[in-house]
Amino acid sequence: MAAQPSTAIWAFAAPKARVAFRAPLGVGPGNAQTGDMTRLFLRLFAALFIASGAASARADDAPKGLETFELSGTVGAYPVGASLTVRDYAHVVTGHYFYTRRLTNIPLTSGASEPDVELTEPGGAVFLLHFVSNGSANGQVLNFYNSTGLAGTWTNSGKTLPVTFRFESSLHGPEPTRRYAEVTNASDAAFEAMAGRFLKAVLAGDKAAAVREVAYPLRVNGAHRMTIRSPAMLTAQWEQVFTPALLAQLRDAIPHEMFVHDGQAMVANGLVWFGDKGAVAISQP
Repeated sequence: MAAQPSTAIWAFAAPKARVAFRAPLGVGPGNAQTGDMTRLFLRLFAALFIASGAASARADDAPKGLETFELSGTVGAYPVGASLTVRDYAHVVTGHYFYTRRLTNIPLTSGASEPDVELTEPGGAVFLLHFVSNGSANGQVLNFYNSTGLAGTWTNSGKTLPVTFRFESSLHGPEPTRRYAEVTNASDAAFEAMAGRFLKAVLAGDKAAAVREVAYPLRVNGAHRMTIRSPAMLTAQWEQVFTPALLAQLRDAIPHEMFVHDGQAMVANGLVWFGDKGAVAISQP
């Protein structure tokens, strides 16, 4: 696996170019204000570039080499995520997608249907997708370099569903063989299972199960800023930590293919960060 950078790199699909930037010092899971600052940083920069646009990026100006894109969207009414590794911002080399309720990767192979994107599942289902933008492409041919997402259809055995994907982030090179190597020696599946147990227990109000999936001290940022130093303290402060607003947003958290920064992984745009042994930071919205 290629070494992960010590500072985070986020990439957004801006209206005229894909813009990548590094998180400044002090923004990340190790900072006392990690949740607030990280999510504010992401939102401000995303809004800035999407609203104002960068210098016009032509499709034929795209860099060469491999780039891996993380996507989110829907197939019919079903929320999905996806990862596509692309060569020269034009040709899908490999990829997969997953339904957020199952979190099982379904491999995808690419067909030759340019300028559109054709992706086929092992069972025969086919995605026929085209690039979309926010209207800033000025008539250019769209590809992974100058578009904001994909849309089209998914068809299987005569059943067709509408599909939408938006680009969430990208990283240079192929998809990591071990996504959480910077965080843990455990397998990706084992680490995600731990994060999933924590989220499930929290949403169910199962205090006994949740406190076992925490690496103390647990930092809590937001309206009720505190440091939780033991299972007993977390149980006693449960309502102050897991506010209704936090619980509402954690219902959509996906403990799969999580973003990694400085040895920790996050869900829900930084609402919860996980280390090797469990949850280490929570940010109340």
